[in-house]
Amino acid sequence: MRFWIKAVGMLVTTGGIMAATLVNGPAASATPSPCSVYDASISNLDGGYGVMKGSYNLKKGPYADRCGNVTRLGRGRVIYFHCWVRNGRGNLWAYGRVKGTAKYGWMSIDNFSSVRHSNYETCRPNADRDHT
Repeated sequence: MRFWIKAVGMLVTTGGIMAATLVNGPAASATPSPCSVYDASISNLDGGYGVMKGSYNLKKGPYADRCGNVTRLGRGRVIYFHCWVRNGRGNLWAYGRVKGTAKYGWMSIDNFSSVRHSNYETCRPNADRDHT
């Protein structure tokens, strides 16, 4: 008998949680990820390039500690710039393609030994994201 009482209690609790989810909707993040705010892949706005001064990770977004890695790039590698952003910490980041590859990602301006022919054009925010 006790088993049935516990089983019914668990079913009622589970049903209540499911009903609350249907009424309120699934929990949503209040703000978009800082790694996906910019739709840089369609923003080829800059004709410049930069040369790496050391070995650094090409990132999935404009934050070294908050965004995952695409690949590691060594000293002397070239990145063709598409656009730029200043992240929430005030650091300038470029989005671009690694020369000779189909790899795209973000790199801090601090990691370049030289920046050539850049107009520092700003990346456009994703159109489908709320930026308020």
